Amino acid sequence: MTQQLPAVPHEHLVKVTDVELEYYPDHAEPRTESSTFRHTKQAGHKAGLRCAVSGQPSPEYHHLFCEWADADAVDWTIVKAIATGEITEIPVLDPITDQPSGETFPAEQSLIWLICRLAELRGFDWHAFDPVDPSTFVDGMANMLPLDVKFHRSPAHGIHHRTWPTFVFQAYPRKAGFVFTPDELVSQSKEHS
Repeated sequence: MTQQLPAVPHEHLVKVTDVELEYYPDHAEPRTESSTFRHTKQAGHKAGLRCAVSGQPSPEYHHLFCEWADADAVDWTIVKAIATGEITEIPVLDPITDQPSGETFPAEQSLIWLICRLAELRGFDWHAFDPVDPSTFVDGMANMLPLDVKFHRSPAHGIHHRTWPTFVFQAYPRKAGFVFTPDELVSQSKEHS
C-alpha cells in the first residue's frame, strides 16, 4: 500500500503478504466443466442458493475442500477408506519433507477426517463414492461454497486471496461500526456524501 490509509478508532491495520508456490498435477485433458459441476451449479441456482457470506443471490461456486486442479494428486482410495472408517490410523508426516515418518496417529484427529465428516454432514455418501471418478465429490455440492464474486475472487475479500481465518471472519456478524478492510472506508464515505 503506497497511500496513507486513514486511522480507524480502536483498531489497528495489519498488512500481510503471502506467497504461495504449488505444483499442480498435469491433467490428461484441458480443464473444462465436468457434467457434475454443471449439474451442481444448475441445482444450486434452481434451489435459490445465496452467497454463504453475504446472502447475495446468484453466487459462483467455490471448491471448498479440494480444488479441481489438485484432484489428480489425491489418493481417493485412501480418502474413501478414512471416510468410511476402514483406515483409522494415518501417517505422521515429516515436518520438513511432508513424507510419512513411519509413525501413525488417529485419523479422527486429522483434518482429512474432519473434511470427510463435514462433506458427509452436507449430504455426501462416502460409501457410494467411486475413487475412480473423484468429480462426484470434487465438483459435487458437498464440496461447494456458494459465494458472491466479491467473496470468491476479489482481492480484498475473496477466498482465493485471503488466509482462511481472515476469510472466515467475514461470515461472522460484526459489532456496529467495525471496519474490516480499507475498501469499506471508501464505501462508507460514498454512502455519507
